[in-house]
Amino acid sequence: MLTILCDENIAHATDYLGKHDVNVVMMTGRNIDRHAIAKYNPHALWIRSVTPITLDNLGDLNGTNLAFVGSATIGIDHVDTKFLHSHDITFANATGSSKHSVAQYVMSAILHLHPDYLGKSITLGIVGLGNIGQTLASYGGSLGWHILGYDPFLPSSDINNSTFSDVLSQSDVISIHTPLTKTGDHPTHQLINKNTLAHIKPNALLINTARGEIVVQDDLCTAIDDKSLQVVLDVFPDEPNIDKVLLDKLTLATPHIAGYTLDGKVKGTDMIYQTFCQAFAITPAQDLNALLPNNPYHWQSLKTSPDLLSSYYDIAKDDKALRAICADKVGGADFDTLRKTYPLKREWLF
Repeated sequence: MLTILCDENIAHATDYLGKHDVNVVMMTGRNIDRHAIAKYNPHALWIRSVTPITLDNLGDLNGTNLAFVGSATIGIDHVDTKFLHSHDITFANATGSSKHSVAQYVMSAILHLHPDYLGKSITLGIVGLGNIGQTLASYGGSLGWHILGYDPFLPSSDINNSTFSDVLSQSDVISIHTPLTKTGDHPTHQLINKNTLAHIKPNALLINTARGEIVVQDDLCTAIDDKSLQVVLDVFPDEPNIDKVLLDKLTLATPHIAGYTLDGKVKGTDMIYQTFCQAFAITPAQDLNALLPNNPYHWQSLKTSPDLLSSYYDIAKDDKALRAICADKVGGADFDTLRKTYPLKREWLF
């Protein structure tokens, strides 16, 4: 019988795995480590971004049963794919599963802070034009906004049409959608620093839903004061801990939930489930659509009735909840609890 170690926060994991004759061990994602591997000797791991897939965390996997790792996330900076490949372990992630969820979070933040932007031709700058960045461009474009995009890894296009410095200096809103990388020709680690922040025009709105370490905290705090920036963060440099000095300077702050919709979560689980079934020659037995109820939320309705925004997604409520757990700082355990108990919202039909 197959044994699967599964992060207890993966949406509907039991609905998928419960369809099969397998041994499922649910646990906190941060506890999926070398000790858990030694205790359970699993054939598969179902994880999220809180579980590092590295030699340091899992140990030498030679002699173990592990043959599959599935991460129900878009990003893979927590996964050493070369390490897995060296052990002939199949890896799957959920690329694109929450692209609408995150894009809709960004639109919610913009329209909550600037409802008048619905009727204006503002400039929306997008750094990183993968699945999420391209989807966000579609939302902004549908409102008649001017899109400035920058992605050095993609060819020029209608949206990949600018330099990084011009995106920063010419945009009313700048949204970050890059992976976290520390090597290569265009590393993104600490990309938003004193030098790059110098290009942003005063009173601009900066939103980061990618990875916290893309931002240099002290430089951002200084720029907020010097340039009267509005800043919205869903991810943080020292996550899951948040410095109160930073939190107090942010216009909106949320606990890494931009992609937390029922639709995005179930799609992410379904993606790793399908590859899991292929890896072990199992016939899929769960239908994605059976887990999603009817959806009453429509982008076209919101465009014409902006007063619907708070009923579609009340971002201010999430901001308030995060600030409520902050004393001298937000602690990691409290941050994780907010995420674990987060009531999943719905994506809007686009």
